Amino acid sequence: MNTNGILRKHWFHVSLHFATDAFLFTLAFVAAMLLRFGGESAVSLWAHWPFFVGGAVVFSATTYIASLYSTHSANRGMLERSIVLIVCVVLATLVVIGGTYLNSARPLGRGIMLLGALASYLMALIHHIVILHGLRNSKERVAYVVTGAFDEAETRLFASFGGRNLEFAGVVLYGAYQPTSKLRVLGKIEDLAAIVGREKISRVLCTNKCLGDTTLIRHFCKLRYSGISVMPLISLCEEAEQYVPLELISSEWLLNASGEPQHIYIKKLKRLFDIICSAIGLILGAPFVGAAALAIRLTSPGPIFYRQTRSGRFGRQFQMTKLRTMHVNAEKDGVRWSEKNDPRVSFVGGFLRRYRIDEIPQLWHVLCGHMSFVGPRPERPEIITQLAKEVPYYEERLMVQPGITGWAQVSYPYGASTLDSRRKLEYDLYYMKHMSLFLDVFILLDTVRIVLAGGAKAQTRAITAEETIQEWERLKEQPAVVVKPKFELETA
Repeated sequence: MNTNGILRKHWFHVSLHFATDAFLFTLAFVAAMLLRFGGESAVSLWAHWPFFVGGAVVFSATTYIASLYSTHSANRGMLERSIVLIVCVVLATLVVIGGTYLNSARPLGRGIMLLGALASYLMALIHHIVILHGLRNSKERVAYVVTGAFDEAETRLFASFGGRNLEFAGVVLYGAYQPTSKLRVLGKIEDLAAIVGREKISRVLCTNKCLGDTTLIRHFCKLRYSGISVMPLISLCEEAEQYVPLELISSEWLLNASGEPQHIYIKKLKRLFDIICSAIGLILGAPFVGAAALAIRLTSPGPIFYRQTRSGRFGRQFQMTKLRTMHVNAEKDGVRWSEKNDPRVSFVGGFLRRYRIDEIPQLWHVLCGHMSFVGPRPERPEIITQLAKEVPYYEERLMVQPGITGWAQVSYPYGASTLDSRRKLEYDLYYMKHMSLFLDVFILLDTVRIVLAGGAKAQTRAITAEETIQEWERLKEQPAVVVKPKFELETA
């Protein structure tokens, strides 16, 4: 079932809000010039429009960095949003001021700047009132087709993330199976079309096993032609939360995902993007590397740089260089997970890690082609070997070049366990399926936010214990008939 258009809806909305804010900012300053100069503004507008556009991009970028386009921002009130928008408008206006005063031919006055900033703020405020109203009021009702115990377990997995913009209406039963938990039963599959109309259902969910049943497919096709979305839960996870639950991945999903990325993007456009970004980053980051090197030399004996073998694309090994953040001989007792408040990390090293300064030298590897700017985190070969035995599909992340930053890095904090590695892999697989230039740009903006915030925060999920995951995998292999579930998914 091709749900590619649906899966990209999240990023479509983000891009739409981003472009709308940029357009409103530009429009505000153009209107301010027209009010100030009238018909004489054509020459000035031609001279200054690049600075208006530059300020508009800065305004939208800072708004995105502040997470005002995210579905998770629904719990942030309008007062907080208005304050953040003031800061974003001020920063963007400073860019316009700096640019226009560089153009000594006809600099703009303070009146235009004040009027443009005020107008852009008011228009953006109205736009974000609309965004917040949509986030809080656009609930979609969801029904789940249940054929057996595994389907019923998936409904509880849905409850772990479906509370913001999705409302679980109940289940539709197929065959003789009866739920063992307290689920609202909407009716039988034979009445699916009537149930959808009566309950105002927007989406019907099912397991991948259901898609092989010809009887169910006939019911689903009727809904699809009526404008009702029918999809597996894994597709909804991708759309709503931008990760791929390992428990729901099948060989069919992997095959379809591997065909999604455009080869021309991977081979040419992404490489050009990497070269430009890494070159700019090396130039801008040189002063920070110099200051960090001096701090390491003064506070910790040993070399300034740390070199370590990492696995690149298809498992090819290379020597990665970073600024040293740990004490010398930190791994004298063998390879260990990096953990929170790790005693092996020096005082200066902790600061460098928090703000990702230690990773700036990796830009050289991007320039040389060993890494990409955006991609899965490069891991050590011995850790990959270990995790490949414990985490399903872990070696799939070696199919693309590793990156300095990535969707997993900005969505989940440093991993300190096998369970953390599972979670980060879910984000890596999502990126590998949906990788694009636009997504890379948004990840870079997310990286700025993570650096300023001092690290990513983990999103909670229902599955939190390894024994629960093992039981889920056991149940997954059972036939979708009369299998009584022996567990309840934990709520984080």
